[in-house]
Amino acid sequence: MLNRIVAALVLVLAFAATVLADATADGRAVSDAFAKACSAGDVAGVMALYEDNATAIWPGEDEVATGKPAIEKLVKGACKPGSGSSVNTLVSQDSKAIGKDYIFIVGNWDATSLGPDGYPVKVQIRTTELLHKSGGKWRYEVDHASATGVMEYSLKAVPHPTRHPSIK
Repeated sequence: MLNRIVAALVLVLAFAATVLADATADGRAVSDAFAKACSAGDVAGVMALYEDNATAIWPGEDEVATGKPAIEKLVKGACKPGSGSSVNTLVSQDSKAIGKDYIFIVGNWDATSLGPDGYPVKVQIRTTELLHKSGGKWRYEVDHASATGVMEYSLKAVPHPTRHPSIK
């Protein structure tokens, strides 16, 4: 009897570890695909990562975008090719499986965009996301990002009279 209990416990733990590993890998794959597509200005690639009825709340936006047409407006404004306005680097991510078709993610990103003067500004972004598996693919059901503060602002942006002479 004890052998059966131990065997069942081992199976349950092995299954739980597999689900956790899959949630981590699947969540990371979606985040990596988003970073690659957005940084390249690939609007179609970014939009393929969203459910038709998804909701997105991004930093600096005045409204909640629900549905692909509204989210696409956000994407077009944020993911501009060749402008340096959207270079995203995933710093950390914690993914948790919620049933077999949902993953909850808390992530931290570094994002570089151009400031009003054309110089780069690095910002920390915190994300809370809900992925849904449909049609065999993981997609955002909810994508909420918030800026947690400016990490670095180019010293070149400091007005000339106060700028150090070594900065050109």
